Amino acid sequence: MKNNNWKKKFEGEYLDIWQTPKDEDGKSDFVLAVGGTHLFLNANTVFPELKIATDTVNREMSKPDGACYQ
Repeated sequence: MKNNNWKKKFEGEYLDIWQTPKDEDGKSDFVLAVGGTHLFLNANTVFPELKIATDTVNREMSKPDGACYQ
């Protein structure tokens, strides 16, 4: 369901991120496409919070299990 005016910002194996055209105020949003689902993310609120969330989860997943340096 890609709109022809969307710009692809990221193409992955499992998900894509598109940017919508700018509106009258010069603002655009992002669309997270996973499978056949398209989730619209407000560029000023939801998208930055999504980045913080994924960074937080990534740090937790990358945290060493036990003592690395002894």
